[in-house]
Amino acid sequence: MQPLNFSDHPVFTKDFTVITPALAEACSVAMDAVFMRRTGLVFYGLARVGKTRCVRILKNKLAGFMPRAYVTQIEVIKKDKSYTSSIALQIGLAEGCEFKTRELAVPRFVRIVDVIALKCAERNCNQWVLILDEFQRLRVFDLHQLADLLNMLEGRGVIMTLISFAMPGVSDLRKDVAREKDGAKLISRFMSDFIEFPGCKSESELRVILDTFDETSEYPKFSGIPYTRSLVPTAYAYGFRLAPYSKLMWDSLNAEAQGAYRKNLPLEHVFMTLRYLLRHCIINDRPSLTLTKGNFDSAVAHSKLAEFTKLNGGKLA
Repeated sequence: MQPLNFSDHPVFTKDFTVITPALAEACSVAMDAVFMRRTGLVFYGLARVGKTRCVRILKNKLAGFMPRAYVTQIEVIKKDKSYTSSIALQIGLAEGCEFKTRELAVPRFVRIVDVIALKCAERNCNQWVLILDEFQRLRVFDLHQLADLLNMLEGRGVIMTLISFAMPGVSDLRKDVAREKDGAKLISRFMSDFIEFPGCKSESELRVILDTFDETSEYPKFSGIPYTRSLVPTAYAYGFRLAPYSKLMWDSLNAEAQGAYRKNLPLEHVFMTLRYLLRHCIINDRPSLTLTKGNFDSAVAHSKLAEFTKLNGGKLA
Protein backbone atom coordinates (compact mmCIF):
# COMPACT_ATOMS: atom_id res chain seq x y z
CA MET A 1 0.00 0.00 0.00
CA GLN A 2 1.35 3.42 -0.97
CA PRO A 3 1.29 6.28 1.58
CA LEU A 4 -1.60 8.72 1.20
CA ASN A 5 -1.13 12.42 0.56
CA PHE A 6 -0.24 13.27 4.14
CA SER A 7 -1.16 16.95 3.78
CA ASP A 8 -4.82 15.80 3.75
CA HIS A 9 -4.38 13.40 6.65
CA PRO A 10 -6.27 14.23 9.89
CA VAL A 11 -2.98 14.23 11.81
CA PHE A 12 -1.76 17.17 9.70
CA THR A 13 -5.07 18.94 9.22
CA LYS A 14 -5.60 18.65 13.02
CA ASP A 15 -9.04 17.21 12.34
CA PHE A 16 -8.92 14.40 14.87
CA THR A 17 -9.58 13.77 18.54
CA VAL A 18 -7.82 11.48 20.98
CA ILE A 19 -9.81 10.77 24.13
CA THR A 20 -7.09 11.35 26.71
CA PRO A 21 -7.62 10.33 30.36
CA ALA A 22 -8.09 14.00 31.37
CA LEU A 23 -10.67 14.59 28.66
CA ALA A 24 -12.55 11.39 29.48
CA GLU A 25 -12.63 12.24 33.19
CA ALA A 26 -13.81 15.82 32.60
CA CYS A 27 -16.61 14.67 30.32
CA SER A 28 -17.69 12.05 32.85
CA VAL A 29 -17.80 14.60 35.69
CA ALA A 30 -19.65 17.14 33.54
CA MET A 31 -22.20 14.58 32.33
CA ASP A 32 -22.81 13.55 35.94
CA ALA A 33 -23.36 17.21 36.90
CA VAL A 34 -25.98 17.49 34.15
CA PHE A 35 -27.65 14.23 35.16
CA MET A 36 -27.76 15.32 38.82
CA ARG A 37 -28.98 18.79 37.76
CA ARG A 38 -26.29 20.69 39.61
CA THR A 39 -26.16 24.46 39.08
CA GLY A 40 -22.51 24.74 38.12
CA LEU A 41 -18.88 23.65 38.16
CA VAL A 42 -15.62 25.06 36.78
CA PHE A 43 -12.78 23.19 35.08
CA TYR A 44 -9.55 25.18 35.12
CA GLY A 45 -6.18 24.53 33.54
CA LEU A 46 -3.21 26.03 31.76
CA ALA A 47 -3.30 27.16 28.14
CA ARG A 48 -3.27 24.49 25.41
CA VAL A 49 -3.90 21.49 27.64
CA GLY A 50 -7.10 20.61 25.75
CA LYS A 51 -9.93 22.52 27.46
CA THR A 52 -11.47 23.93 24.27
CA ARG A 53 -11.35 20.50 22.62
CA CYS A 54 -13.15 19.13 25.69
CA VAL A 55 -15.85 21.79 25.30
CA ARG A 56 -16.58 20.57 21.76
CA ILE A 57 -16.62 16.91 22.73
CA LEU A 58 -18.81 17.58 25.75
CA LYS A 59 -21.33 19.45 23.62
CA ASN A 60 -21.46 16.51 21.21
CA LYS A 61 -21.88 14.04 24.06
CA LEU A 62 -24.69 16.10 25.54
CA ALA A 63 -26.38 16.29 22.14
CA GLY A 64 -26.40 12.49 22.07
CA PHE A 65 -27.64 12.37 25.66
CA MET A 66 -30.59 14.63 24.99
CA PRO A 67 -33.51 15.44 24.71
CA ARG A 68 -33.00 15.53 28.47
CA ALA A 69 -31.73 19.12 28.15
CA TYR A 70 -31.23 21.99 25.74
CA VAL A 71 -27.55 22.94 25.30
CA THR A 72 -25.89 26.29 24.48
CA GLN A 73 -22.12 26.65 24.07
CA ILE A 74 -20.36 30.04 24.09
CA GLU A 75 -16.79 31.34 24.19
CA VAL A 76 -16.88 34.40 26.42
CA ILE A 77 -15.94 37.68 24.74
CA LYS A 78 -14.37 40.35 26.90
CA LYS A 79 -14.38 44.09 26.32
CA ASP A 80 -12.94 45.95 29.29
CA LYS A 81 -15.21 48.54 30.92
CA SER A 82 -18.03 47.78 28.49
CA TYR A 83 -21.32 46.08 29.22
CA THR A 84 -22.25 45.86 25.54
CA SER A 85 -20.51 42.46 25.56
CA SER A 86 -22.34 41.23 28.67
CA ILE A 87 -22.87 37.50 28.98
CA ALA A 88 -26.66 37.92 28.69
CA LEU A 89 -26.23 39.73 25.37
CA GLN A 90 -23.84 37.04 24.12
CA ILE A 91 -26.33 34.33 25.09
CA GLY A 92 -29.15 36.19 23.38
CA LEU A 93 -27.20 36.55 20.15
CA ALA A 94 -26.21 32.88 20.27
CA GLU A 95 -29.90 31.99 20.61
CA GLY A 96 -30.82 34.05 17.55
CA CYS A 97 -32.35 37.05 19.30
CA GLU A 98 -32.33 40.29 17.32
CA PHE A 99 -31.94 43.36 19.52
CA LYS A 100 -32.86 46.94 18.72
CA THR A 101 -30.19 49.56 19.35
CA ARG A 102 -32.13 51.36 22.08
CA GLU A 103 -34.01 48.39 23.47
CA LEU A 104 -34.28 48.57 27.25
CA ALA A 105 -32.21 46.07 29.21
CA VAL A 106 -35.07 44.44 31.15
CA PRO A 107 -37.33 43.64 28.17
CA ARG A 108 -34.29 42.37 26.30
CA PHE A 109 -33.36 40.14 29.23
CA VAL A 110 -36.92 38.77 29.49
CA ARG A 111 -36.88 37.99 25.76
CA ILE A 112 -33.69 35.94 26.19
CA VAL A 113 -35.35 33.94 28.97
CA ASP A 114 -38.46 33.47 26.80
CA VAL A 115 -36.38 32.07 23.93
CA ILE A 116 -34.50 29.60 26.15
CA ALA A 117 -37.70 28.44 27.86
CA LEU A 118 -39.39 28.02 24.46
CA LYS A 119 -36.49 25.94 23.07
CA CYS A 120 -36.64 23.70 26.14
CA ALA A 121 -40.39 23.28 25.67
CA GLU A 122 -39.89 22.43 21.98
CA ARG A 123 -37.55 19.62 23.05
CA ASN A 124 -39.93 18.48 25.78
CA CYS A 125 -37.29 19.04 28.49
CA ASN A 126 -36.92 21.31 31.50
CA GLN A 127 -33.13 21.71 31.75
CA TRP A 128 -30.85 24.22 30.06
CA VAL A 129 -27.12 23.45 29.98
CA LEU A 130 -24.86 26.44 29.33
CA ILE A 131 -21.24 25.57 28.46
CA LEU A 132 -18.90 28.56 28.80
CA ASP A 133 -15.32 28.55 27.52
CA GLU A 134 -12.93 31.25 28.80
CA PHE A 135 -15.07 31.66 31.93
CA GLN A 136 -12.32 33.76 33.58
CA ARG A 137 -13.19 36.62 31.19
CA LEU A 138 -16.50 37.17 32.96
CA ARG A 139 -17.00 40.09 35.33
CA VAL A 140 -18.96 40.13 38.57
CA PHE A 141 -21.69 41.94 36.63
CA ASP A 142 -21.94 38.94 34.29
CA LEU A 143 -22.27 36.50 37.17
CA HIS A 144 -25.17 38.54 38.53
CA GLN A 145 -26.77 38.24 35.09
CA LEU A 146 -26.29 34.47 35.14
CA ALA A 147 -27.90 34.34 38.57
CA ASP A 148 -30.85 36.36 37.26
CA LEU A 149 -31.16 33.96 34.32
CA LEU A 150 -31.15 30.99 36.69
CA ASN A 151 -33.85 32.55 38.89
CA MET A 152 -36.09 33.60 36.01
CA LEU A 153 -35.78 30.21 34.29
CA GLU A 154 -36.63 28.43 37.54
CA GLY A 155 -39.78 30.57 37.60
CA ARG A 156 -40.62 29.07 34.20
CA GLY A 157 -39.90 25.55 35.45
CA VAL A 158 -36.51 25.29 33.71
CA ILE A 159 -33.39 24.17 35.60
CA MET A 160 -30.08 25.78 34.57
CA THR A 161 -26.72 23.97 34.75
CA LEU A 162 -23.54 25.91 34.02
CA ILE A 163 -20.42 23.97 32.93
CA SER A 164 -17.42 26.30 32.68
CA PHE A 165 -13.84 26.05 31.42
CA ALA A 166 -11.26 28.60 32.49
CA MET A 167 -7.64 29.61 32.74
CA PRO A 168 -6.01 29.60 36.21
CA GLY A 169 -6.74 33.33 36.48
CA VAL A 170 -10.31 32.39 37.32
CA SER A 171 -9.19 32.37 40.96
CA ASP A 172 -8.91 36.18 40.73
CA LEU A 173 -12.52 36.37 39.55
CA ARG A 174 -13.62 34.29 42.53
CA LYS A 175 -11.78 36.69 44.87
CA ASP A 176 -13.57 39.64 43.25
CA VAL A 177 -16.90 37.88 43.65
CA ALA A 178 -16.19 37.05 47.30
CA ARG A 179 -15.89 40.77 48.07
CA GLU A 180 -19.42 41.42 46.79
CA LYS A 181 -22.41 41.70 49.14
CA ASP A 182 -24.05 38.65 47.54
CA GLY A 183 -20.74 37.05 46.58
CA ALA A 184 -21.16 33.91 48.67
CA LYS A 185 -24.43 33.14 46.90
CA LEU A 186 -22.85 33.56 43.45
CA ILE A 187 -19.90 31.36 44.40
CA SER A 188 -22.15 28.63 45.80
CA ARG A 189 -24.16 28.59 42.59
CA PHE A 190 -21.47 28.78 39.93
CA MET A 191 -17.96 28.59 41.41
CA SER A 192 -18.00 26.34 44.46
CA ASP A 193 -16.56 23.33 42.63
CA PHE A 194 -13.18 23.99 40.96
CA ILE A 195 -11.72 20.97 39.15
CA GLU A 196 -8.26 20.92 37.62
CA PHE A 197 -8.11 20.10 33.90
CA PRO A 198 -4.55 18.81 33.39
CA GLY A 199 -2.45 18.21 30.33
CA CYS A 200 -0.53 14.98 29.74
CA LYS A 201 0.74 14.07 33.21
CA SER A 202 2.56 10.76 32.77
CA GLU A 203 4.27 8.43 30.34
CA SER A 204 1.32 6.06 30.61
CA GLU A 205 -1.05 8.83 29.50
CA LEU A 206 1.24 9.62 26.59
CA ARG A 207 1.22 5.94 25.66
CA VAL A 208 -2.59 6.06 25.44
CA ILE A 209 -2.19 8.73 22.74
CA LEU A 210 0.46 6.74 20.86
CA ASP A 211 -1.59 3.53 21.12
CA THR A 212 -4.52 5.40 19.59
CA PHE A 213 -2.36 6.38 16.61
CA ASP A 214 -1.10 2.80 16.28
CA GLU A 215 -4.27 0.78 16.81
CA THR A 216 -7.66 2.43 17.35
CA SER A 217 -7.65 5.49 15.05
CA GLU A 218 -8.83 5.18 11.46
CA TYR A 219 -8.04 6.83 8.14
CA PRO A 220 -9.53 6.76 5.58
CA LYS A 221 -12.91 6.46 7.29
CA PHE A 222 -14.31 2.92 7.49
CA SER A 223 -10.99 1.48 6.25
CA GLY A 224 -9.91 -0.03 9.57
CA ILE A 225 -6.44 1.44 8.93
CA PRO A 226 -4.94 3.24 11.97
CA TYR A 227 -3.06 6.51 11.54
CA THR A 228 0.43 5.05 11.91
CA ARG A 229 -0.22 2.40 9.27
CA SER A 230 -1.78 4.88 6.85
CA LEU A 231 1.25 7.18 7.09
CA VAL A 232 4.10 4.65 7.15
CA PRO A 233 2.65 1.45 5.61
CA THR A 234 5.98 -0.22 4.88
CA ALA A 235 7.44 0.27 8.35
CA TYR A 236 4.12 -0.65 9.96
CA ALA A 237 4.00 -3.93 8.02
CA TYR A 238 7.40 -4.79 9.51
CA GLY A 239 6.34 -4.05 13.09
CA PHE A 240 7.00 -0.32 13.55
CA ARG A 241 4.79 1.27 16.21
CA LEU A 242 4.90 4.59 18.08
CA ALA A 243 3.82 3.30 21.50
CA PRO A 244 7.13 1.55 22.37
CA TYR A 245 8.78 4.96 22.11
CA SER A 246 6.60 6.52 24.82
CA LYS A 247 9.45 6.87 27.33
CA LEU A 248 11.80 8.47 24.83
CA MET A 249 9.13 10.96 23.83
CA TRP A 250 8.08 11.64 27.42
CA ASP A 251 11.67 12.32 28.48
CA SER A 252 12.32 14.63 25.51
CA LEU A 253 9.15 16.63 26.13
CA ASN A 254 9.76 17.06 29.85
CA ALA A 255 13.36 18.05 29.30
CA GLU A 256 12.04 21.16 27.50
CA ALA A 257 8.87 21.87 29.51
CA GLN A 258 9.13 24.57 32.18
CA GLY A 259 7.19 25.76 35.21
CA ALA A 260 3.74 24.31 35.77
CA TYR A 261 4.00 22.43 32.46
CA ARG A 262 6.58 20.00 33.86
CA LYS A 263 4.83 16.62 33.89
CA ASN A 264 1.70 18.50 32.80
CA LEU A 265 2.40 18.76 29.09
CA PRO A 266 0.31 20.96 26.79
CA LEU A 267 -1.43 18.63 24.37
CA GLU A 268 -1.07 21.04 21.48
CA HIS A 269 2.72 20.66 21.69
CA VAL A 270 2.49 16.91 22.22
CA PHE A 271 0.59 16.60 18.95
CA MET A 272 2.85 19.10 17.20
CA THR A 273 5.83 16.98 18.22
CA LEU A 274 4.06 13.91 16.84
CA ARG A 275 3.47 15.66 13.54
CA TYR A 276 7.17 16.45 13.16
CA LEU A 277 8.07 12.87 14.06
CA LEU A 278 5.58 11.41 11.61
CA ARG A 279 6.79 13.68 8.83
CA HIS A 280 10.28 12.27 9.44
CA CYS A 281 8.83 8.74 9.38
CA ILE A 282 6.97 9.34 6.11
CA ILE A 283 10.17 10.50 4.41
CA ASN A 284 12.04 7.50 5.78
CA ASP A 285 9.37 4.82 5.50
CA ARG A 286 11.19 1.51 5.14
CA PRO A 287 11.27 -1.95 6.78
CA SER A 288 14.06 -0.97 9.17
CA LEU A 289 12.59 2.36 10.33
CA THR A 290 13.55 3.22 13.91
CA LEU A 291 13.50 6.42 15.95
CA THR A 292 16.31 7.80 18.09
CA LYS A 293 16.55 10.21 20.99
CA GLY A 294 17.85 12.77 18.51
CA ASN A 295 14.68 12.42 16.44
CA PHE A 296 12.53 13.14 19.48
CA ASP A 297 14.69 16.02 20.71
CA SER A 298 14.54 17.59 17.25
CA ALA A 299 10.76 17.20 16.98
CA VAL A 300 10.23 18.75 20.44
CA ALA A 301 12.53 21.66 19.54
CA HIS A 302 10.52 22.30 16.36
CA SER A 303 7.29 22.33 18.37
CA LYS A 304 8.61 25.37 20.31
CA LEU A 305 7.58 23.78 23.60
CA ALA A 306 10.41 25.40 25.57
CA GLU A 307 9.56 28.91 24.37
CA PHE A 308 5.85 28.48 25.00
CA THR A 309 6.18 27.04 28.50
CA LYS A 310 8.75 29.65 29.48
CA LEU A 311 6.20 32.38 28.71
CA ASN A 312 3.10 30.58 29.97
CA GLY A 313 4.27 28.13 32.62
CA GLY A 314 3.39 30.12 35.70
CA LYS A 315 1.51 28.76 38.69
CA LEU A 316 -1.54 26.64 37.97
CA ALA A 317 -3.59 28.29 40.70
